[in-house]
Amino acid sequence: MKLTSLLIAVAALCSAVSVTAAEKIVGGPKGGRLLEADGQKAEFFMTNDKKIEIIFYDAALKPIAPGEQVVAVTAEPKSGRTKVELEKTATGYVSKAAVPEGTPYRVVVQMRTKPDAKPQNFRVDLDLANCAGSQPRRIRLHL
Repeated sequence: MKLTSLLIAVAALCSAVSVTAAEKIVGGPKGGRLLEADGQKAEFFMTNDKKIEIIFYDAALKPIAPGEQVVAVTAEPKSGRTKVELEKTATGYVSKAAVPEGTPYRVVVQMRTKPDAKPQNFRVDLDLANCAGSQPRRIRLHL
């Protein structure tokens, strides 16, 4: 009887953990991963030409111009870490070149609300190996 109760409790805990983990990964308006730092929202998105795009949004998820936000992106393929050079756009940032080949690997996005603010890191597991067209099938976000 105690074993049954224990198994039910463990199953309930596992379900709660999996639901909570699923809630943390939120899709953005373009289908990328929504990143939230200090109340600000930005979306990590891969373009058709395999460039990283970071788009900033207001509370209603409408694109807005980046203010003082600072973003740095690092790709971590097996060949070694590579800093991804970004260009500022009207609604965020886009990488100057396509991401390195050799996925799956991790991409680290570091966001600051102001240049002197404490950074918040987001880790994105990127897998472009099974692409339909050129859009990635798997992008997982790890905080």
